[in-house]
Amino acid sequence: MRRVRSVPAAVIAALALSVGVAPPAVASSLPHVGSGERPGPPLLYKRPPEAPQLANRAPFRAKPLLVSGTDAYRGGEYLYQDYLFDDRGADTVAGSGAQRDSAANASPTSGNVFYPTADRFGGNAADLVELRIRPTRGAVLYRVTLNTVKAANAAIVGIGIDTDRSGRAPVAWPGEAGVTSPGLDRFVTAWGTGGRVFRRDPLSGKLVPDRSPAGVGVSISRARNQMTIRVPRSIMDPGRSTWRYVAGVGLRSPSNRFERVRPGGPTSTEPGSGDPSEGAPGVFNLAFRFNEPQGNRPRPGYEPEIGIGNWFESKQARLLKRAAPLVAPSTADLRADVSFARLADGVRRYIHPPKATQARILSSSQRLPEGFRDEFPAYGGRLQPYLLRLPRPSRPTRPRGLTFSLHSLGATYTQYAVFSPNQLTQFGDERGHAVVTPLGRGADGWYMDAAEVDFFEVWRDVARRFALDPKRVALTGYSMGGYGTYRLGVLYPDLFGRAFTAVGPPARGAWLPPAPPRDVGRFTQDTNSHGLLENARWLPFLNWVAAGDDLVLYPGPRKQQRRFDRLGLRSQLWTFPGEHSALALLDDWRAAKRFLGAARVKRSPSRVSYALMPATSRARLGLVHDHAYWVSDLRARNASGNPGTKPARAAIDARSLAFGQGDPRTAPVTSANGRPPAPSTVEGTRWTGAEPRAPRNTLDVRLENLNRAKVDGRRARLSGGRTLRVRIAANGPGRMRIDLSLPPEARARRVVGGPVPGGAREVSIDRDGATFRVAGGVRTYLIEEAGPSDGAGRSADGNPNGDGQSGKGPATAVGGRPSER
Repeated sequence: MRRVRSVPAAVIAALALSVGVAPPAVASSLPHVGSGERPGPPLLYKRPPEAPQLANRAPFRAKPLLVSGTDAYRGGEYLYQDYLFDDRGADTVAGSGAQRDSAANASPTSGNVFYPTADRFGGNAADLVELRIRPTRGAVLYRVTLNTVKAANAAIVGIGIDTDRSGRAPVAWPGEAGVTSPGLDRFVTAWGTGGRVFRRDPLSGKLVPDRSPAGVGVSISRARNQMTIRVPRSIMDPGRSTWRYVAGVGLRSPSNRFERVRPGGPTSTEPGSGDPSEGAPGVFNLAFRFNEPQGNRPRPGYEPEIGIGNWFESKQARLLKRAAPLVAPSTADLRADVSFARLADGVRRYIHPPKATQARILSSSQRLPEGFRDEFPAYGGRLQPYLLRLPRPSRPTRPRGLTFSLHSLGATYTQYAVFSPNQLTQFGDERGHAVVTPLGRGADGWYMDAAEVDFFEVWRDVARRFALDPKRVALTGYSMGGYGTYRLGVLYPDLFGRAFTAVGPPARGAWLPPAPPRDVGRFTQDTNSHGLLENARWLPFLNWVAAGDDLVLYPGPRKQQRRFDRLGLRSQLWTFPGEHSALALLDDWRAAKRFLGAARVKRSPSRVSYALMPATSRARLGLVHDHAYWVSDLRARNASGNPGTKPARAAIDARSLAFGQGDPRTAPVTSANGRPPAPSTVEGTRWTGAEPRAPRNTLDVRLENLNRAKVDGRRARLSGGRTLRVRIAANGPGRMRIDLSLPPEARARRVVGGPVPGGAREVSIDRDGATFRVAGGVRTYLIEEAGPSDGAGRSADGNPNGDGQSGKGPATAVGGRPSER
């Protein structure tokens, strides 16, 4: 037998990427370091729990597709994956006059139907997540997964069948659904506690209840949001034929029919159309939507005023729209042809595979209440959507870079696919990067709290499913997304290689210095990235602003740039004419694409500057901003302060001379070098190089309002095998730890500064490092093996005792290994 050579995993992953299908999980796609704290929050590295909605119970076994608008055969099962939060019903109001999500004013819905206000519906009860078909020996099983199930019988499901695929005259769905489909001759309606089967009457052409004594069995799991429908083969037996399916979900009426949508607004038990003069069909969500359009230009038959496809329900909304009062609309081509021969043969293949732009579904660890509500976090539940642009790679075996494009205030995860498609092309296709936009649990989350968690859960999900290069990561965003770029960039600078903001405010809300920023009636200085800019020492920023912007006031970004310049950090501020939306409408990101380039992340620099505000941490969500690069375990000594106007702040500035690098030389930036789009003014700072220095085994640390800090000596290139010099400047008491392998006879001597008050040992040494008691002032220590000095007042690393400072008195032994060791 001929031997078959194995294919490397990287090649398999790359081939899968080229067709938009996820390969097996790739652990190396997440950021990784050789020692010390990993970049970002621990949440990023946790194995995500499986949401109950994705769980299987026999006889269903196939893994979910998790790419909306796709379907496939999987080992005896047919799977269709629908979109999340697309249950908007018919287009009943022109334009965006009846926007259901009031915060998403920049990404209005096409459908306008409002849910009843009672909690049992959760504003989302008719949201289809997945439809499966599995034939067994005695029956055909249908499994319908819903996004929200707060009551077992809140929703009703309709499944229509054209057994001969004739596509003849439209047939009305039973149960007062208010829609028709071509050629139907069988139909199933089901709710959590029952169901019915219908057959077409050959005389009337209508669907009438089946009179067979064998009944349809229906059960629902509220834990998994899964409704299982069992139709005995004695009622409907497909054999090995191909049946054409249509399906949809609405709300169940007390008579086990589709609840009619009343004119105007909803009541506690009745949905409303948003149109005071006319109702709407009772179907909220149609299945088998493989070609939902997206675009920033009007198309015939769609809304003439807004972007198409904000929520992937524009086609659905158009088809459910009544042409005239009392005229039932048709589902038209929203259908799936399912071959029972292929199911019986166990075929495994996509029918409608994922495309380059994908609406993906992740399993979230956040246990937010299911459903939709018109306040943040608006989109609850364990399943969340995000957009992924995954173009064909130019080098199939090379892992992709990753660029995050964060959406604006009032927008959603489809913003760039709908309104700025050039950005996906220029940031993604032309750079070989996957481009990702999270929903952030709503249109107004500001990438804080639940929205910040969503960002990292999206990253984790993409990294689990695709081969990524974690050293090529960029962060971008427009408006509120620009603020998210500032915020996430300074809180987690060792995750990103470059950052680009477009009309992004430095803080949440409006900022007109010198007053603190303000949003929705409260001051928000605790959200201001301005006070944390030193964290971006190794993260270059390009910031585009509009001179006539009435939402992001120009003095705020200007003050931001001035602090960048004072700190000597790489940053540019490009000022364009026009108002807040001008750059989005222009949709030309070529200059930003060149700036982002390869966006390589620096993980172990020679100097770490990191400031923190205790008010930003959310320990209950796993969001504690206490480490970057090779410093970690940072704790503020004084966490009090007014978060709105003067929040508490702490900082560390740690420099390792072992790299042999001095501070960079800087020069002003005054020109965009003719790159389109052309700004009216450019200002900023660039680096022109750094003076090389002889490496020294020295660590120089400044602590501000910190009572705890840790340094990973290995990543700081320090050596425990020769004399180590540690200089600590602090403005108060605390402790600092250096993790570094030290020799058995290592001892510490203070060579600069007075004793640290208190009777405890100043330096405690163990085999894994040294812990320093810290007090206000400046002190320098030598850690070396016990023994005579070289007699020249010079330590083994070549540095003069006292850092060149004379008159400090003799060296004092202050620590070593515990005597009981």
